[in-house]
Parts: sequence; structure tokens; C-alpha cells
Amino acid sequence: MVSFKSNAKNYRDAESMAAAYLAAYFGNSEIEYPISPFEMLKDEGVDFVIRNFNKLEGVYIPAQNQDDIAIVGISANRPITRQRFTAAHELCHHFRDADKQVACPIGQKNASEYFADAFASALLMPMGELKVKVNEYKDYNGNVSFDDILKIADYFGVSFESCVRRIAYKIHAVEGDIESKELTKRIRKYKPDIKRKELGMSYENLYSDLIDNYAEQLKFAPNKYAKYVFENTYIYNDSRMEGLDVSIEEASEIVTDLRNNMQNSQYCTEKNEAYLSVAGHYLMYQDIFALPVKESLNVYDSFKLNKDLFAYYPHPEFGGNPRQNNVVISGAKFEAVDYHDIFSELAKVDNDIKIFFEDKDNIKVSDYIKHVIRTHHRITVIHPFPEGNGRTTRAFMNVQLVRAGLTPLYIKVEEKKNYIAALEKADTENNYDDLYECIFRVMIRSHVELSMNS
Repeated sequence: MVSFKSNAKNYRDAESMAAAYLAAYFGNSEIEYPISPFEMLKDEGVDFVIRNFNKLEGVYIPAQNQDDIAIVGISANRPITRQRFTAAHELCHHFRDADKQVACPIGQKNASEYFADAFASALLMPMGELKVKVNEYKDYNGNVSFDDILKIADYFGVSFESCVRRIAYKIHAVEGDIESKELTKRIRKYKPDIKRKELGMSYENLYSDLIDNYAEQLKFAPNKYAKYVFENTYIYNDSRMEGLDVSIEEASEIVTDLRNNMQNSQYCTEKNEAYLSVAGHYLMYQDIFALPVKESLNVYDSFKLNKDLFAYYPHPEFGGNPRQNNVVISGAKFEAVDYHDIFSELAKVDNDIKIFFEDKDNIKVSDYIKHVIRTHHRITVIHPFPEGNGRTTRAFMNVQLVRAGLTPLYIKVEEKKNYIAALEKADTENNYDDLYECIFRVMIRSHVELSMNS
């Protein structure tokens, strides 16, 4: 919107500027909440990238000439609500500071930064709609409780704290001491993140919006650097996910010997299971990252992965075959399917895999990834193999992503708790929101790490 950008510097009030932009952007269309600042950046011809900034919320890099485009960098190390706020903040810099590069340090602000913050707040929480929500939840004294502000913040896709402060200072509808430091204490004591979990709230919709507007950046083709990262970092993490005590340094020599000598290796014994598994992981990812990338996909590709996983064991024929008995999985919140039904259940999964894979270019990227996540969960419940189901199904997630031209992912040990909890929620409630959010976050982090060499 060139006309709006040309007049942006004339606004002396951030609220007025945000209101004017919303009117120009949506026109006569009804505004749908939460508003997408990522889509707005794209519509304004601004590319955005997510990167590992240590001391910055974001950065704005202007176009150098008419053939160039402006770029916004957003910190990967901040919550999704803050990333959305940063996107809106940098949009303000695009309108008002397009002639210079702007870095936005965490906790350091000048007048320009305060203005961009106010613009972002007003853009994501327009005053008219905010008053409507306050009126919807207010008590007989005209105040809104923290519990209800949590719902209002979720409606707008903003952080609890930013919503509390906007209601407290702009609408004066928060009861009690709202002096800045005291309000901060009250917010911390309330523990909004824990409250959100207790209420079953999820940021899945916000991550879906980010993923869909970041689809171009998430495109992926196997390369040497990605193979290096997965053969070292991923394999190490996934082995530890299964409780195997593995050291990268200690494993290197043993795994190399196993790969070179297979069952003739001196280390090919059951006592070295941790290293046998790591070597098998390596073989799986040789296949996943093989070029050219296969253009077909079916659920039975998982059998090749399981075979690879056990290729270096003393009895490699164990891998790649379905289980022949019923099992009770220790600690699981689900009952694995009867072994007689494994192939009939896999056939149902395979049908869905083929439908989504063939239609992948016609649906939202987030919808395809959600399908991959559901497939991952469904196969864990089918539990087709005697051993290695978790490692195999996580690898098969990446088969589905790589063949669709999307960034593969790996779950770090420190992410295991949330991942397992999200799987259990899918098991017990058939609710995938937490699992979607978990995997979306992991995928963004994996993308950022794989982009470090670009």
C-alpha cells in the first residue's frame, strides 16, 4: 500500500496510524481475529526470516533499490505471541523508517521503538474491538478478571501481559494496583502459561498462521549441511530420546567401525546396543536424504526405515518385519492394535497418506504438516514393529516432509517432556492441538538451525 506508506510519517500518534492502516488494509471486509502481521508483511512486499538472535527482538533491513525488497528478521528464541508482536513492530519501521536499517534490542528502547511498540499493540488489539471484548467479560464494577483477560489475549493472539497492560492503561478496567512494577508482580504470580495449560488452550492457530506465511522459507531439498546436522545432532538426540546413554565423541569411532564392517565389527554385540542404534539411524538418514528425492510415498516406506535401524545388530533380519504378538506398552496411554490387524490399519493410514501427498500443492502447508503429525500418532498406536517404533515413526515423519519438499525436524531431549505429553493428550482425548503446536515449534527451530549455513 504505497499511498499509506507515503503518509505514515505524518502520524504523530501510533493508535491513529494503526487504525488508519487497518481501515486501508481491510477496507469494507470484516476483520478476522487474530490478525496476521506475517501476512501483512508479505502483502506489503516485505520478506521475513526467523533467526537465532541473542540480544535482538528483530531487525528491519530496507530495500537498497527499486529492484530490491525489504527484509525483516524475527528472533527464533521468543514466544509466538512475541514474534507476532515483533512482526507488527517491524511493519511500523517499514512504513516510517524505510530509509535506514533498524535493530530492535531486547529491553532497550528509544522514541522510535516506543512508537513502533504502540503501533504493534494497537494493530493487534484495535481499541474498538478490545472494548467490545472488555464489555463482554466485565463485572458489575466494570473490571475484567485475569482469567477473562487470558481469554481476551487468546482471541487477539497476543501475550497475556501486553493485553493486561493495554486494558489497564487504555481502558482502565483492571482492578487493584496497576502501577507498572506492581502489575508485573501480579502477572508473574498469576502464572498465565500454567493457567493456559490448565484450560487446555493452545497456540496451534498462531503457529499455523506463521507456518502458512513462512511456507516459502520452509521449502527444503537435501544438502550436505543438512545431512551433517542430522547425522550428528539429530541421531544423537533421537537415541537419547529413547533413553540410550550415548556420547557423540565416544560413539564416533564405534559407529564408524560398525558402518565399515557391519556384522564383522568387534562392536556388533548386544552390549553395544546404543551404538548399534546410532549406526542404524545413520543408515536411515542416508536413505531419507538420498538424491534424487523420490516422488512417491506410502506407509510401507516405514518398513525400510525399521530395517535400516537394525541393520548393524547381530541379527539384522529382526528389522523391517511386523510384530507377531500383542504387546502392552509400558507407560503408554493407549492400547496397541491387535497384531492381526496391523496391515488392515496400515492400509487405512496409507490411503490418507496418498490423498494428502497427491494434494499437497493444493492445500495449506500447515494442513499437510498436521496430516503428517496425525499420521505419526496413528502409526505409534498401530505399533507395527517389535522394537524401534518411536525412532522409526519419527524418521517416517521426515520422509513425508522431505518428499513434500519441506524442512525435516528433530526433537531435542529437552523437548521430550512436552512431546510425550502432547502424544498422550492425543491418545486420551483425541485432541491434537498440543501435538500440532509442539511439532510446529520444533520444525521452526530445525529450520533455523539448518539455515545457519545459508
